[in-house]
Amino acid sequence: MFPILHIGPLAVQMPGLFLLVGIWVGLTLAGKRAVAYGFKSDSLDNLAITALVAFILGGRIIFVLTNLAIFRNKPLDIFSLNLDLFHPTGGVLAGLLAGFAYGRSKALPLWPMLDALTPFFATMMVALGLSHFASGAAFGRETSMPWGIDWNGAVRHPSQVYESAAALFILGLVLGRKTTAPEGVVFLEFTAWSAGARLFLEAFRGDSTLVFGSLRLDQVIAWIVLASALLVLEMRRNSKPVEVSEHG
Repeated sequence: MFPILHIGPLAVQMPGLFLLVGIWVGLTLAGKRAVAYGFKSDSLDNLAITALVAFILGGRIIFVLTNLAIFRNKPLDIFSLNLDLFHPTGGVLAGLLAGFAYGRSKALPLWPMLDALTPFFATMMVALGLSHFASGAAFGRETSMPWGIDWNGAVRHPSQVYESAAALFILGLVLGRKTTAPEGVVFLEFTAWSAGARLFLEAFRGDSTLVFGSLRLDQVIAWIVLASALLVLEMRRNSKPVEVSEHG
């Protein structure tokens, strides 16, 4: 893994750099799609940035609240740049709530807004996988496969590479999807593909949270998300195609 890249006197934190590049590329791709859904690109940019800030703050705050003992003696670690001090589920929920609230305040239609932002979401999934690879987070379980990598004193599955490859494949599906699909279909297909990938990829993780003895928490969540996405997707596919109008 390569958490820090030294360029002369500069020490660049690679996990954060991958995320920043992901934000830039994702917003660029979403901005190009915005017009097709009747949005002004700056409306989506503002919404995405609002949700992103809430994602970062919410994920850190929930992590702190659920791990108070870690910060009791070192409270300043709350402001650490360590990306491992983060609660992903809490961050996602905070980001969704903030994005939804912003969209409501600007009277942005929900499904077209989610469809237009899907390239941003998909790009961030690729960036997250690369960030995990750089930091060594989300490491794989031990393996005897020839492509295993040495990490934490063992040869392990390169689960972060699997994660990035799957996310890149899904991004390609998103960018190849026609914008004339019924409202919400692009976003729901992305959600279903991502949940399905998580079900498969979680089996290779070596740091999974287990519940009820042997069930992997992320797989349980992925099953719920996948079932919900497919159910709503079937309903949305029977609705009328997108009618472009000016939003924002």
